[in-house]
This record gives sequence, C-alpha cells and structure tokens, in this order.
Amino acid sequence: MIPAYNEGPMIREVVTHVRSCGYGNIVVVDDGSRDNTRQQALEAGARVISHPINRGAGAASQTGILYARRQGFPYIIQLDADGQHHPEDMEALIAKMAEGRWDIVIGSRFIQMADGIPPTRIAYNRISNLLTNWFCHSSYSDSQSGFRMLNRRAIENLNLGLDGFGYCSEMIVVAERLGLSVGEAAIKVSYTEYSMSKGQDLHTGVNTAVNLIWKLIFHQTH
Repeated sequence: MIPAYNEGPMIREVVTHVRSCGYGNIVVVDDGSRDNTRQQALEAGARVISHPINRGAGAASQTGILYARRQGFPYIIQLDADGQHHPEDMEALIAKMAEGRWDIVIGSRFIQMADGIPPTRIAYNRISNLLTNWFCHSSYSDSQSGFRMLNRRAIENLNLGLDGFGYCSEMIVVAERLGLSVGEAAIKVSYTEYSMSKGQDLHTGVNTAVNLIWKLIFHQTH
C-alpha cells in the first residue's frame, strides 16, 4: 500500500519497482493529488483509491488499512511514494513478521544506521523518537518510518485519528494500548533532492508534534 500526494514524477517508478520484486497486489491511495499521480499509478499496474481532497498522510494510511480490512488481506506493507524506500527490503519486514511475535513491523533506518541520511532527518527523528517513546512501554529507533508491515490483527484493530504525519507515532502508541506488539527490522534508504522536498520541514514538524501531544493526552485513542 502506497499513500501518495502529488507524486506524479515518481509513482510510476515506485510501483514498477515493487512489481519487479514480485509483489503484484499494489494499492495506491491517491490523497487528492492535483497532478497525474492517479493516472501514472494506474498505468504502472496499481489499483488506486482516491480521496476527493487532500487530507494528509495519516488519512491516506487509514484508508489503506480500511481497504485491507474489508478485503480480508492477511497482511499489508506500506511504503513511501517518493522513492526513498527499497522494495527489496520488504523481505526484511516479512522475515521479522515470520518470527510470529509481532503484529506490526517497522522498517528502521537506524538499527544499522543506513548510509546517506541527512543530518536534519537524523536530528528530527531523534526528537520524534523521544516524544513517541515517552508514551510507550518499549523504545523504538525509527518512529517516523513510513515503511511498515501489519498483520491481520493490526489491520482489524487499528483506527487512526490523526490525518497528518503524526500518524506514524500515533500508530505505535495506539498499537501498544491495544495490546499489539511492535517490532523493527533494518532497512536502507536513498535520499534525493526530490524525496527531501516531500518530507516534513521544521514548521510542519512542530505542528505535527503539537497535534500528536494534544491527541494522545487530551483525547481517548482507540
């Protein structure tokens, strides 16, 4: 499952790369894109679910989870649409899930410290980890990774309330509250000028943190 917003320049390449790794059941959640994301994804062979307006990465992720729930999928793997993730690393997530201990497996850039991660992203992730882990029983090395695998138990029970990037942390905290187990597997990443332009800047990151804290402290999360 690939959440996407205005990813026309990259989505065809990402879908094609995933297909070349042997994964044919690809769903792109087009989050109200104003470019040709939908058409590019369809032409590359993906199914596309479209939001009529842009709602945010969290809303797109939740739409993908709801679709998997209704379709009865036993597992889903989510990765970013900007090309930073390596679809080959799905095997690492699958191997971790196969241990039978985990309901969610997060692809972590920091277990083995992937090369080429910009210092700004390292710093932002450390701050986000501190914030996320404050609400958790366990400690996670890459709370902001968009590369994740969910089993059927997680698919059936996870309901996210944050529409924006805060969903990455929210998913972990909610999973723990529901008694779901969360593990991590090492992945690699490739940062480009394009992928850097798609991430969170400082202003967005601050807003994300505020919204997350408000949600987790002052609202009941199911």
